[in-house]
Amino acid sequence: MAKNKLGVKAILQFLCLCIGGNIIFYVAYMRMSYYDAFMEAFTMTNTEFGVLFSTYALFSVGTFFIGGIITDKFSPKKLLAFSFLSTGLLDLWFGTFPDYKVAVIIYALMGVTTTLTFFAAMIKTTRQFGRLIGEGKALGFLEGGRSIAGAAFATLGLLLFGRFADMVAGLQGVIFMYGISLILLAIITMFVFSDENTADTSTENPFKLAWTCLKNPSVWMMSLIIMGIYATGSGYNLIAPYATSVFAASITMGAVLGIFRDYFQPVGALVGGFFSEKIGISKFILIGCLVLAAVDASFVLIPGQPSMIVLVAIGTAVGFVVLGALRGQYYANMKEARIPMVMSGTTTGLMATIGYTPDIFLSPIFGSFLDKYPDVVAYKYIFLTLAGFAIFSAVMTIIFRRVNKENIRLNKEEALAAKNAVKLDGTEVKMS
Repeated sequence: MAKNKLGVKAILQFLCLCIGGNIIFYVAYMRMSYYDAFMEAFTMTNTEFGVLFSTYALFSVGTFFIGGIITDKFSPKKLLAFSFLSTGLLDLWFGTFPDYKVAVIIYALMGVTTTLTFFAAMIKTTRQFGRLIGEGKALGFLEGGRSIAGAAFATLGLLLFGRFADMVAGLQGVIFMYGISLILLAIITMFVFSDENTADTSTENPFKLAWTCLKNPSVWMMSLIIMGIYATGSGYNLIAPYATSVFAASITMGAVLGIFRDYFQPVGALVGGFFSEKIGISKFILIGCLVLAAVDASFVLIPGQPSMIVLVAIGTAVGFVVLGALRGQYYANMKEARIPMVMSGTTTGLMATIGYTPDIFLSPIFGSFLDKYPDVVAYKYIFLTLAGFAIFSAVMTIIFRRVNKENIRLNKEEALAAKNAVKLDGTEVKMS
């Protein structure tokens, strides 16, 4: 019986995507892990600290769609290498702890190099791997690999940070570690990737490409599905304060629950990649959203007593597994919507622009709940809101499946025909 096999070169390419797909974002998001060191290194106020990240978010969200169009016009190899190199250099610059105004400029540029030239290129390249092993599986493996790489590098960073007596010097060492790693990854990318997939580069007018994407109802449905799941996942950032304020858990226990994300999401992403290919991508997402809604609702029903913290831990673990599985399938629906590879970047850009908008409006809503109501009541409203977003994604998935019923049927038939053809041929398919 024949089997699909990834060559050594392809495995190296995928490792570059997994490692780079995590560490390229780290310095922009590391502020909370090294909060005190950041504040001392830059002597900034809390307001200035908030403006710094808001600048990154503004340039990041604002360039998702344009970045998708660029991805469909240029070689992913060049875009990935440029993104790794430019972000690595920006990390090194930022690690010199420049003046605050310069730091803001650096964060703005990071918003461009991690989004405009990178994000859609990463997703499109992973979809190309999906031609061999299945898109759901490829995207699930990417998410799982990114999470594992992130945990490994974060651990190395903490070990490095701990070797310095001065925390500012330790912070600089960590930032330099990420910057140098990205520059090395850029060099490796130029050697292990090729420009062979020119058929996946569009020759269409970019405005026509964008319009084709914008008028496709399935693209909007997929975008809204991501938005609901992403909103639910963002709410899980409050698990630690929820445990400490409602269940009188220790700060250590709250931190442990927060760390659950690092251990359980990769498991969900890897397992989800297998199951989505078995039962169908959109069906898998639908089931996942319903399970996630049930988990969110269960937090509302758990009595706020210290002895109930075990149930919170179980619910948190299940929630992160499901979230990891769903995050790994964010963009896999493109296969069922029959989005051609030449439009993959543009479509990814629009889906990300809409899908990640909860970053803009969700925090103020949750903050108002916590300011207006007692903690026990506020968190009930928060988890009901999260359950509502999960149900919203489930409803959008049902609509998506109805609209794409024929596409889903054709995908199944093509997959079965391809499997039977490989069996009859008896040869090994290898991607190098």
